[in-house]
Amino acid sequence: MDFLNVTSRPNAKPWLGLVFILASVSMIWLTILPRIGQVPTVRMRIESNQAAGINPTAVFYSDHPSMRETERKIESIVYHPDGTFWAPSWP
Repeated sequence: MDFLNVTSRPNAKPWLGLVFILASVSMIWLTILPRIGQVPTVRMRIESNQAAGINPTAVFYSDHPSMRETERKIESIVYHPDGTFWAPSWP
């Protein structure tokens, strides 16, 4: 009978770990991140992004207006006629 009682009890350790992780994430999300958002330098960055029309929910660098100019610069380096970006041309 003692053997059945020992093996039939559910193990609480996985649940305690899950509760700890959820509580930690909730604390970070609900307390720490809002406080970081109120730091003057972070607040200035948030406001400048909002003024520029940058949506903070999903930033794809390829969608950023300055990315086209950056891509042109990179292509001019990579496809330069003398091939200096890659290995020197072999004879």
